[in-house]
Amino acid sequence: MRGCPKQTRVQLDRNKLSLGLFGANCSGGLAVTTVPERWDASWENNQNLARMADAAGIEFMLPLGRWKGYGGATDHNGSNFETLTWATGILASTRDIMAFGTVHVSLFNPVVAAKQMVTADLIGQGRFGLNIVCGWNIDEFDMLGIDLAQHDDRYDQGQEWIDIVTRAWSCDEPFDYEGRFYQVHKTNIHPKPHGGGRPMIVCAGNSPRGRDYAARNADMMFTNLRMDLDEVPGNIAALKEMATAYGRDIGVFSNVAVVCRPSMKEAEEFFQYYAVENADWDAVENMIVGRGLKKPGISEEILQAARIRAAAGNGALPIVGDPGHVAAMMTRLSEYGVSALAVGFTNYLDEFPYFRDEVLPRLVYEGLRAE
Repeated sequence: MRGCPKQTRVQLDRNKLSLGLFGANCSGGLAVTTVPERWDASWENNQNLARMADAAGIEFMLPLGRWKGYGGATDHNGSNFETLTWATGILASTRDIMAFGTVHVSLFNPVVAAKQMVTADLIGQGRFGLNIVCGWNIDEFDMLGIDLAQHDDRYDQGQEWIDIVTRAWSCDEPFDYEGRFYQVHKTNIHPKPHGGGRPMIVCAGNSPRGRDYAARNADMMFTNLRMDLDEVPGNIAALKEMATAYGRDIGVFSNVAVVCRPSMKEAEEFFQYYAVENADWDAVENMIVGRGLKKPGISEEILQAARIRAAAGNGALPIVGDPGHVAAMMTRLSEYGVSALAVGFTNYLDEFPYFRDEVLPRLVYEGLRAE
């Protein structure tokens, strides 16, 4: 990203542990469940949630990039907002919170995307962030008439895409780019991003190639937390070492599905209610098959654990307990090197106020967030 203005992650450097809300732009949010109180992703609900989170000092909202649902009784995530226009509306409705756009590289021309993101960034006065996805669900790309490149080719395409986007953000004079996937000529867009900088860049990566792409390009990497949390410090250290090799400092995002109730018993009972007894199992099965988790030789025990985790929060790490337990788990993840947590709830508007009132003060006490 030579010549591109530096993003200093100011928005996510205010607290040792940054917090955001994840997936509210999609029906059901993260919880793959049939319970009647599951998330209704109307615009009014998204706007009200964004304003509530903004007032509480939550740093960001991160959308899921979805184009079709997972089927099942609820067609989980089947109703969804396109993320760049969603982020623009969120930014226009709030004062301090960041809003990310989750962009699938293959679907957005890089020059058009650069222009769309500048528009959002200027409306939000520097509060827009970019979450890059180089490849995802094949059935979605088939629906859109896009031939998804082979795994490593996706990251080659992704590198050309981000090179063009960042040059478009920073170059005052027209430029040409001759790549394998993109060829642009005399490219020049105005205005530029807010304040002479550029939007924060986040990207997910679990494969070696994906992690290398994140280390090379992202300000923050998004990674899933496995159930064995003892592996987390080594995983994060390895990523930071990869980024150091590129002369870069990188933070680490992850996602969690939170059930917080006054007692452990109440929290565990609600988890059992929505994620086990009333999971949308057909949608769950479509999810784990689509993500390649159902592999030959995998044990039924491991598969069932994957199903429950998918039902609980789209694969996010479940954190289930009373406020003290939830705060303790988040503190542990921070100590392991996690910079930011993207949080899902079964119903964001119903459950966030209790989290705000009971968990956030505990994180302040632990020194992870300013009062």
